[in-house]
Amino acid sequence: MALVMYKQATRFLILAAVAAMAASMGMAEPALAQAIEKRIERLEKEVRAVQRKVFKDGVPAADETAAPAIPPPQAVDMERRISALEEQLRQLNGQLEELQHQADDSRQRLEAFMADAEFRFNQLEGKGAPVGAAAGVAGAAAAGSEPNELPPATTAADTSTAAEGTLPAGSPMDQYNYAYALLAQGKYEAAEAAFRSFLGAHGGDELAGNAQYWLGQSLFVRGLYKEAAREFLTGYQSYPKSPKAPAYLLKIGITLGKIDQKQDACDALKELKSRFPQSPESKERRAQEEKALGCK
Repeated sequence: MALVMYKQATRFLILAAVAAMAASMGMAEPALAQAIEKRIERLEKEVRAVQRKVFKDGVPAADETAAPAIPPPQAVDMERRISALEEQLRQLNGQLEELQHQADDSRQRLEAFMADAEFRFNQLEGKGAPVGAAAGVAGAAAAGSEPNELPPATTAADTSTAAEGTLPAGSPMDQYNYAYALLAQGKYEAAEAAFRSFLGAHGGDELAGNAQYWLGQSLFVRGLYKEAAREFLTGYQSYPKSPKAPAYLLKIGITLGKIDQKQDACDALKELKSRFPQSPESKERRAQEEKALGCK
């Protein structure tokens, strides 16, 4: 009972942290950007108003045979004012571009944090390494490990003579657990190498679909979205009946959106809704991602 309450409390605290980060990143920056945009619009109106005074019917007053509509001293002052306003516009546009760049960076950091939080949720709730009954692998329960639970922290230590990313000797399940433990420790490059080795040796194993997903995830959390999208797509095409199939489609949509392939991203999310309407990925995340992408 205490363990269940601990898990629930931990999940709540992580979700609260994610919500706080989303609020601070997602609310402050748009408000500042809107303020700058309004100021730019106001300055542009001022420039146009001054230009209408300096120019008469689109022709500079100095080019007309008649006396200028505005005395030369006033015209000079207005030209100076136009120059000053245009300089302010350039500065504000620069600030707006910098703010947009910062917003993009913030969104990437938030995505990485949320991906890591999702990973730790799976670990906390026993949805991480699909060993034991959930993956249909015999012997896990006999070994004393609970279904879907990460291997003990000593797994990597038992193979200290092997370089990180190089799979130790053992069964496919042992090697999968080793690679997954690297991912759980945040050693994403080593985990990528280990999962690639696992898939090269055991591409037909029942754990391969999950290994392919975590390979993509090891790239996604590092912001390597193009490479991650390719691995998620490979996983969905190669393991369409894997329990990770809905997660593949969701991540395909997210990563394609990251590399500005909006239509393909929306198509992936549409397929998620069509093929797996009752999956958590479809019910909990799909609508949010479609809204962010502006899917129709």
